[in-house]
Amino acid sequence: MACPRMNGCPLFPLFSSREFLKTWQINYCETDDFGRCARYQGAMRGDKVPPTLLPNGRHLPLVTTRLPSDPSDAE
Repeated sequence: MACPRMNGCPLFPLFSSREFLKTWQINYCETDDFGRCARYQGAMRGDKVPPTLLPNGRHLPLVTTRLPSDPSDAE
């Protein structure tokens, strides 16, 4: 049995690598033990689950790109 929340999980689009995503899915989402997923646990408690929360309880670091506000900053 897989996690019933798997199809709509907002974490999935944040992965740029399909291989990394598949690793998380195999270990947390596609197993009978999906209840150990921190995202699932939070949702079941009624918490607002941040999209960056990983199944192991850590957060996915988001990389942001700083765009130069002034053309002279681009040097």
